[in-house]
Amino acid sequence: MSARQAVPLRLAGLHLLVLWSFAVAQPLFNLLGKNAEFFAARGSTRWDAVVFALVLLFVPPALLLALEWIAGPWRWWVHAVFVAGLLALFVLQAIRGLGGPGRLLLVGAAAAGAAGALLYMRQGAARMALTVLAPAPLLFLALFLFNSDVSRLSVASDAHAAGERPRAPVVLIVFDELPLNSLLDAHGQIDATRFPAFARLARGSTWFSRATTVAEGTTHAVPAILTGQLPRAGELPTYTDHPQNLFTLLGGATQLHVDDEETHLCPPSLCRGLEGSLSSRAGTLAEDTGIVYLHQLLPDDLTDWVPSIANGWDNFLRDASAHHDPGRIDPRFLASLRPQPRPSLWYLHLMLPHSPWRYLPSGERYDVQPAPGWGPDEVWDANQAAVDQSWQRHLLQLGDADRVLARLVARLKATGLYDRALVIVTADHGVSFRAGQKRRPLSPANLQDIAYVPLFVKPPGEPRGREVQSLARTIDVVPTIAHAVGFGIPWHVDGRSLLRPRPAEGDVILIKDKGRRFTVPATALEPRRVAALRRQLHLFGSDQPLATLFAVGPDRGLLGHPFEGRRHVGRVDLSRGSGPLVQVSGHASRARSVAVVAGGKVVAVAPVVDGRFWALVPRKALNHAAAVYALGH
Repeated sequence: MSARQAVPLRLAGLHLLVLWSFAVAQPLFNLLGKNAEFFAARGSTRWDAVVFALVLLFVPPALLLALEWIAGPWRWWVHAVFVAGLLALFVLQAIRGLGGPGRLLLVGAAAAGAAGALLYMRQGAARMALTVLAPAPLLFLALFLFNSDVSRLSVASDAHAAGERPRAPVVLIVFDELPLNSLLDAHGQIDATRFPAFARLARGSTWFSRATTVAEGTTHAVPAILTGQLPRAGELPTYTDHPQNLFTLLGGATQLHVDDEETHLCPPSLCRGLEGSLSSRAGTLAEDTGIVYLHQLLPDDLTDWVPSIANGWDNFLRDASAHHDPGRIDPRFLASLRPQPRPSLWYLHLMLPHSPWRYLPSGERYDVQPAPGWGPDEVWDANQAAVDQSWQRHLLQLGDADRVLARLVARLKATGLYDRALVIVTADHGVSFRAGQKRRPLSPANLQDIAYVPLFVKPPGEPRGREVQSLARTIDVVPTIAHAVGFGIPWHVDGRSLLRPRPAEGDVILIKDKGRRFTVPATALEPRRVAALRRQLHLFGSDQPLATLFAVGPDRGLLGHPFEGRRHVGRVDLSRGSGPLVQVSGHASRARSVAVVAGGKVVAVAPVVDGRFWALVPRKALNHAAAVYALGH
C-alpha cells in the first residue's frame, strides 16, 4: 500500500487505540483489577482509578497519532512501525509462558509483529478486523471500573474525630514482617546479645510472649491493629473503608504525629500532607504501572534489571533506589517526640525488617545478586539453601531494626516522654522460610511462622517489666490504648484490653486477604512454633554477636577459626554487587556445607543442598586470597 493509499488519520488513530488496548491497557487492567491494593496502598480513591484508566487507555495512542501527524509524508510508514511494535508486544505476552530463552522469544515476537504489520499494510481485511474491534477498548475500560476489585475503592470522604481528651500520651510503633521467633534465643527469651534494644524493651515493659496477628499481610493486619476489629474480605487499607479507627478516636482533642507510607487510615482532615501531593502520587503511579507492565511483558530471564514488585504494593523504584532507607524516620517526626502541651498520639509504621533485605545491623546498605527467592505466587524456591540465605539476610536486617528501635527509645527517654507515655511496640505479621512453601500468604505449613509477633506494652510510669504468656492478639491494641487513656470506644471491637483481667483465649485466629479463616487451638500451634525456633537455632545459633550470622548451618562453629581444607570447591561465582558484602555461590558435590577461607581463617559458612550453595561474605575479609572448601559428606 502506498502513502497515497494510507487510511485516514482518524481511522489510523482508532486502529492504534485497539492495538494499544490489547497490547498494554487490557493486560494491566486485568492484573491491577484483581489487586486493588495497588491503588489503596497509595491512598487512591475510585476517582483516581477512573482518571488512571482513562489516561492509560487514551493518552498513549493519542500521542502516537500526534507523532504520525508530525511525520507528514512519512506518516504511513511511521504508522506501520507503531503497528508492528504493538503487535510484537501483544505476541510477546502470549508466548512468554512457553518457556525457552527470553531473547529467542523477543526475536520471535518482533518477527511476528513485522509480519502482522506487513499484512496490515497490504490487506484491507486486516485493517477492517481492527475497525470491527473498535468497541473492545470501551469494554476493557468498563470491566476494569465496574467489574473488578477497583470498584471496591471508595469515593473520597472525610471522617469525624471524637472530641475527648486522653489522660496520657500514646506512642505506637509497628514493625513490618517480623516473626517473634526471629528475636528469640535458645531459652525462648529476647536475644539480648543480638537484639539489645528489643531485650531492654522487654525488661522494662509487659511483654506478651504469645501474641499473634490476625492477618497474613499488611493491608489487613495494620487496619486490624488500628481498629481492634478482625479483617473482612473486600476491605482496603484506607480511612474510607475503616472510618472508625485509632486516629478518629483520639484525633478530636489530640495532636497526631503519623508516619506511614503503606496504609491510609488517618483522614486528611487530621493528617494533612500525609498522602503527598497529587503530582507526586501521579508520578509514582505512572512509574509503578510501567514496572508492573515490564514484569507482565518480559520473560523471567530478562527481568533482572527491572525493580522487584514482590516487596510491597507501591514505590517500586524507591525500594530499588540506593538512597531509600526503610529505617529512615522523618526528622520532623523524630523532633516531635517530646512532651506536648496537650496529650498526643505518635504512630510510626516502619518497613523493617521487611524485604528487600539490603541492610546490615550497622545501617550500611549492600547489594548482591540474590539467591533464588520466591515467585509471583510467593512460593519459595525448592532449594532450602537458597531460602536459608534470605533468612540470613532477614536476621541481619532485623539488627538494623533493633538499631532504629534503640534510637527511638533513646529519644523518648531523653525528652522525658518515655515515662509519661503509653508505649506499644508490635509488628503486623511474620514471614516464613520454608523451601517450596508460601513465604507470607497463610497456608497449613506456615501458620506458626506468620502468626506469632512481638508485642510490648509499657503503661505510663510503669517501673518494671514482666512476661505474660497467655494468648494475646494485635486486635487488642486499640482497646488497650482506650483503656489506658480513659476513652470509651464507640464501635464494636473484637479485641480486649491487655491491661485488665480477661478471659483466657484458646484459639489463634488468622484470616487470609480474601477472607478464608484459620482457627487453630493455641495448644496445637505453640509446639509448632517451638519446633520452628529449634530449626532457626540449628541454622543461626543465638546469644552471639550478629557477625556470627555469616556462618549458617551445622558447621557454623568454624567461623573465625584457622582452617586448612582438602576438598577445594572448583568454580565459584562472586556477585557483582556493591557495599560491604559479597556473595559467593557455586556447586559442591557430596558436601554438607562449604567454608569460605581467607587469610587462613574461616570468614563464612553456608549449607549445601542439592549440590548448591550461597554464602554471604564481608567484603573486607576478601582482601586476602580466598578459597572455598567442601565440608562433610
